Amino acid sequence: MERDPREPGLISLETGAADIIGNDWQRRLDKMFIDNLGKFRKYDVTSVQDLLRALRNKKNHYQDLPDNVKRHLGPLPEGFLSYFTKRFPKLFLHVYTVVEDSTLKLEPMFRSYFALEE
Repeated sequence: MERDPREPGLISLETGAADIIGNDWQRRLDKMFIDNLGKFRKYDVTSVQDLLRALRNKKNHYQDLPDNVKRHLGPLPEGFLSYFTKRFPKLFLHVYTVVEDSTLKLEPMFRSYFALEE
């Protein structure tokens, strides 16, 4: 479900999506991962937000993944991060920049990433 009106942070997140995730992010993922992904919800394969949602969901439910998918992704957190960084090299820096350029950086969950030591 899409928010109406869309928040500026979400608009920024989707700006340049094709350059960051391609025209269909599922094409960069392995079939076994996609098959498991589609069992639980539908994703917009052109959306950065939905790719991040898929990553979050699979990380949070990693223990429930079939063993062959876990082996393919690698262990948390290093293997999981490596799997997605190799397929979407611009994704995490893009998300960092979106948060840094918005008031989101003031949110408690992000503050430690942006606070400078005095």
